[in-house]
Amino acid sequence: MIVVKPTRTLGLLLVLTACAGQQPGSDSDNGTSTTGVGSSSEDDGGVQTVTGWATSTSNEVTTLPAVSESTDDSSTETTDPDDTTTWATTTTEVTKQCGNGIVEGDELCDDGNQDNTDLCTVDCKTPTCGDGLPGPGEVCDDGNADDDDACLSNCQTAFCGDGELWTGMEQCDDGNDIDTDACLPNCKEAKCGDGKLWAGHEVCDDGFNTNDYNGCKQGCASKSDMYCGNLKVEATYEHCDGSTGMVNVGCDDCLFDFSQVTQMSCVGSCTLGAVSGCGQDDADLFCKLLKGNASAKATSFKVAPPTDLGGFSCSDPDVVIQLNGGDPRKWLGQLPQFGISKNLAWQPSKLKTSHGSSNVLQAKDIVCNG
Repeated sequence: MIVVKPTRTLGLLLVLTACAGQQPGSDSDNGTSTTGVGSSSEDDGGVQTVTGWATSTSNEVTTLPAVSESTDDSSTETTDPDDTTTWATTTTEVTKQCGNGIVEGDELCDDGNQDNTDLCTVDCKTPTCGDGLPGPGEVCDDGNADDDDACLSNCQTAFCGDGELWTGMEQCDDGNDIDTDACLPNCKEAKCGDGKLWAGHEVCDDGFNTNDYNGCKQGCASKSDMYCGNLKVEATYEHCDGSTGMVNVGCDDCLFDFSQVTQMSCVGSCTLGAVSGCGQDDADLFCKLLKGNASAKATSFKVAPPTDLGGFSCSDPDVVIQLNGGDPRKWLGQLPQFGISKNLAWQPSKLKTSHGSSNVLQAKDIVCNG
């Protein structure tokens, strides 16, 4: 019995045989065909038919399935085109937990704490101005970009003078401290009666505007009959108006300017203070006069002999002072604007000559605050 192993050559023979039509050994009339390995009919002329390969009984061309060729005859891999099996794939998703100290997934940071004021928020994001969390360097963070509320878009608190209008809290904010323009340094709109001269809009503004002293009639459009600058000393309100006629004593807003006075006599009863002689009380009063400020005080001072320059002379009217046949003192009265409740005396020169070598306070030796 001859067995033919299926090979590429055998497949080609079978195809050629099918194309040739009826072959010896087949009987188209009686329908007899030969099957089985090694079997044959008496009329087939000894031609062998291979088991497993169908023979055609007609003139149709039969296409045989391809046989994969391998160098290893013991294994043949065949792919079934009709196989519709769906293979499931499994994807393992990386889980994350914000706050565990490990940066995972879409986390930008993870410092493992619940502190929103450091470099990593509780949402595992880096802090930014506008995220609604008070991050490093931020005074506030309200989560918006508005500049008209209590927290500005730069995460700093709103304040008068920042140039941004704080709704409900400010009437205006021009970002400067000029008090003669339309917006005052307190973020109030300028108006007649605020005591500030609105340049180009008001002639005067004394805060009262009642045609009384300090110079303004109602409406701020014209001055009153009495005002500083009319070169007349209105004794009730002014110390001076224009030149004072006194050496080293100026006039500022119709009040004395004593900032250039060099010395003050304070020996014995000539003191301005309550205690006889030169002491802290006299030094404080001298500072008030020098600074033009009733709240000023001396932080340090020392007592010195007088010079023959002018200055504040003995303030005791019972002490006789003579110079060139007369009293050189000019009495200025009480000056409550400077905190002086005694009658203040001034003389133009020769303080040492008229007062002797008694002690004084020198302006150069005193340090004042205020």
